[in-house]
Amino acid sequence: MDKVIAMGSTARSWGMGMVVLLTLSVSEATDASDSSDTLYQGYAIIREPALRTDLQQVVYLHVQGRTVLEGLIQILQGTGYRLAGEGATDPEIGRLYEQPYPDHQREIGPRALGTVLERLAGRGWRMVEDPVDRLISFEVQPAYRARAGTATMLSSTVPEGGGSDWSRGGQR
Repeated sequence: MDKVIAMGSTARSWGMGMVVLLTLSVSEATDASDSSDTLYQGYAIIREPALRTDLQQVVYLHVQGRTVLEGLIQILQGTGYRLAGEGATDPEIGRLYEQPYPDHQREIGPRALGTVLERLAGRGWRMVEDPVDRLISFEVQPAYRARAGTATMLSSTVPEGGGSDWSRGGQR
């Protein structure tokens, strides 16, 4: 019975010694460390990178759409965003959507979603994000807005006879 008590007191004193040793180690580490980032009262401080916006998510894909509209729809699939409806967009959005999709932008990535969308639209358009409803749209930059006389000026340069060779894809 004396041996059991002796073993119990030895184990207890050994356990107390470990607690004291660990406490001293932690207190020495906090005293020795000049930087509060590494250890603070026994806890390590972990710094997380700032949260990225959803438009900074990186996308990789091959776009097959024929028009910019089809390409935008394909790019936005799976991102959580969608194109804004007709009532919430610039009245001139059709000018962008009807453009043929540029072949040199078919292979996308790794790029941030916002960068991809802005590059596709071009410098004549400003991307507009609705973060609440997660909608994307574009507005024509003021310098590129169509003026009332622009359409008539362009149509007056077409030679008589129904159009030029350029409109049929040829050269003059």
